[in-house]
Amino acid sequence: MPRTTAPDHTTGPAPDCDLFVIGGGINGCGIARDAAGRGLSVMLAEQGDLAQATSSASSKLFHGGLR
Repeated sequence: MPRTTAPDHTTGPAPDCDLFVIGGGINGCGIARDAAGRGLSVMLAEQGDLAQATSSASSKLFHGGLR
């Protein structure tokens, strides 16, 4: 499957937000959801699909995850 590259937006103005979360695993999504519920403007960045990496391969030893 060919990999696509996101367009380069580094030269434009930065978007306004109160919180920028890096990582769309269970913890990143949970933090983003909680902050949005508290009225903050939230942006979330994830390299792949949400909960694709560590969240999907969790051993449940140390994880904030769902079962």
